[in-house]
Amino acid sequence: MSQDYKVVSLASAAAGRQRAEFERGASLPAPLAAVRDRALTFLQVGLSELFDNTDDTLFEKADRASSNADQSLFFDAMRLLRLQRHAVEKSCCDGLERQFGMLQSGPFSSPQSNHSFDVDTLSLVQPDELEQTVALDGMVGRANARNQLPLAHLALRLGTLVGQPMDVRSNPLAPSCLVQLFSDSCAPLGLDIKVRLIILKMFERHVFNSIDSLYVDANGLLKNAGILPDLKQDGLPVRPRGAAAGRPPGGPTGAAEAADPQVLSLFSELISSWRHASGDVALSALGAPSAPPVPSEELLGMLNSFATRQQAEPSATLHDLRGHINRQLGEQLRQTGEVRKLDRVDDDVISLVSMLFDFVLDDAQLPAALKALIGRMQLPILRVAIADKSLFSRSSHPARRLLNELARATLGWSDHDDLRRDQLHSLLERMVDRLLGEQQADAAFFEQMHEELAGFVRIEQRRAERLEQRTRDAEEGRARVDAARSQAARVLNTLLLGRTLPVFVVDLLRDTWSQVLQMAYLREGGNSDLWREAVDTAERLVQSVEPPLGAALEQRPAFNASVCRALCAGLRLIGEEHPEAAPSVAQLQVLQRTVLHRATRLSQPPRPDAASSLEAGVREPVALYETAAATVPEDGIPVLTETVLVDETLLPSPANKEPVELVDELPSAAAIAWVERLHAGSWFELSGIGDQPAQRCKLAAIISFSGKYIFVNRAGMKVAEFTSTTLAHQYERQLIHLLADDQLFDRALESVIGNLRQLRTPRD
Repeated sequence: MSQDYKVVSLASAAAGRQRAEFERGASLPAPLAAVRDRALTFLQVGLSELFDNTDDTLFEKADRASSNADQSLFFDAMRLLRLQRHAVEKSCCDGLERQFGMLQSGPFSSPQSNHSFDVDTLSLVQPDELEQTVALDGMVGRANARNQLPLAHLALRLGTLVGQPMDVRSNPLAPSCLVQLFSDSCAPLGLDIKVRLIILKMFERHVFNSIDSLYVDANGLLKNAGILPDLKQDGLPVRPRGAAAGRPPGGPTGAAEAADPQVLSLFSELISSWRHASGDVALSALGAPSAPPVPSEELLGMLNSFATRQQAEPSATLHDLRGHINRQLGEQLRQTGEVRKLDRVDDDVISLVSMLFDFVLDDAQLPAALKALIGRMQLPILRVAIADKSLFSRSSHPARRLLNELARATLGWSDHDDLRRDQLHSLLERMVDRLLGEQQADAAFFEQMHEELAGFVRIEQRRAERLEQRTRDAEEGRARVDAARSQAARVLNTLLLGRTLPVFVVDLLRDTWSQVLQMAYLREGGNSDLWREAVDTAERLVQSVEPPLGAALEQRPAFNASVCRALCAGLRLIGEEHPEAAPSVAQLQVLQRTVLHRATRLSQPPRPDAASSLEAGVREPVALYETAAATVPEDGIPVLTETVLVDETLLPSPANKEPVELVDELPSAAAIAWVERLHAGSWFELSGIGDQPAQRCKLAAIISFSGKYIFVNRAGMKVAEFTSTTLAHQYERQLIHLLADDQLFDRALESVIGNLRQLRTPRD
């Protein structure tokens, strides 16, 4: 008998209808529907920006690919994402709408990946999953850390609205939920891990970097709807004293905590591959297979005894720690006859921490003084990692935050700096000494250290930012003045070149009206009415001292009067209190009357009985502009009618203007693109400035008027400036390097994972 697929359960049909209603959001309260619509708009805009920039990013990666295979990989991903972008966008938005629709249907759970993390069935793809897990956790941790209070308020308001408790896991707008939606939507594309990590970075740049505004708007919509409108700064649940910083409100219930066993299991497999390739023998493999493992508390005691040895032998490192533990186990065997071994997880933690510090201490970007400080922190970090293994899966762990803050605070250090009197260096040395002297350096102790360092850095940054702001203001002002001078010079040189004019008019325009033009440009800019009026006045002033032609003769008196009024307005703009009484205005009026008088005489018909007079009349205008004569009108003000042919620029461009470069001197397209991607606030290592050694500096400002890039040191003082072209040449000559300002611990962890993957893949 064939199965009748048309027979369905009434209960399942009802459940399906109910689910469809929730998915459509038909039963959502109005405030919740408003939040959903705002979130959908935000997500659509962010994803659209992401995919609009995907081609450029992947093309750049393909252009820099080290092999044909990688180049083909990026080009194939470009085509696939171009075809599937709308499907991914729709999947993300539908998923978010579905989560909002199901808020009132019962307990909500954030979307989870379908991949299994069973250690016994690990396949080749799982190291990729580990890389993705670390990347996801890092970006979620950064978004959570910035928005802890808004997220807590949003969870409280949403919980009140739907009538059930809600935390970070059940909030559909939580960073972990949004990034998992995106990751799941991209999963059917089967992208290589290299492409996936690039796309996730772009998701953070185009979605997470602006997600703060979404939380502000969502809280505002609910607050305006009367849902917990009086939440203040104390709206966050009280955290127990000594609790680790950065955990979600209500306790350590985030996805990162649940991921600890998965992440550590995957690390264990990767480290086993590393041991197989390197010939290293795990301490957990020593002794009988059934030997009991050393408890973590006892292992911490061994670490403390190793710390005592380190004080006597400062050169001892974590690589020597394994031999120390092995000797301790051998001594216990001789004394008690009991065979014990190190627990595999603890053994892997020791290896992993050692690899992380190897990467950090080999990082060419870190200054030597910072490496010396971080090198002394290996044992305290290992102690906290043994006691709290969420260090590797939780980006907000206090020990990770401390290391990241150390790297950020010292970005401005250079190897040639004398740090003996540097307050930050003194503080860090005291902190490291306290860490080494603290036998129980747990997460709470690291949190206290982080808060102390962050407080000091905030004070130092405020001091540096004030000086930076003064530097920016001074450079901006200088650039505005140079731009005003350049524009005034352009206008007057264009107006005067090739003309024969009275010397008085040339001097008036060059010495006085150029100041009016500059003031108009500085006050209201080159597109303002004030600027256009100043330019028009200069043109009309020149016209007023030239002989009028034809019908313009009758209109000239009114025209001259309007020019004098405009001249007075311009003089008033540059500070002249009584411009009507200014000598320059009186001289202009006399010169205008002289020109008008002579033009009137020339317009009269010549007397037939005086041919010589006609001849003189024809020559008279030429005499006016080619000879020098002093006239004294009735008002007693002498007017010089000496003229000059303006055949060279009167107002040179600013002295610091860059010369025009020849075509063969222009930088490459790649260098220009690199410069265009720069933004203020980034740190660089700069070489080739005179005979000075390489120094660390920050891009403080990009001046819009001049296009100059202004660099300052960590104190906020200007150290260099470049045009975009010169900066591109510096990049081509490898005299400037962008310093990574991302999280030091995360960067080290990602590098270690990548290295372990490369060791594992050939064996499999």
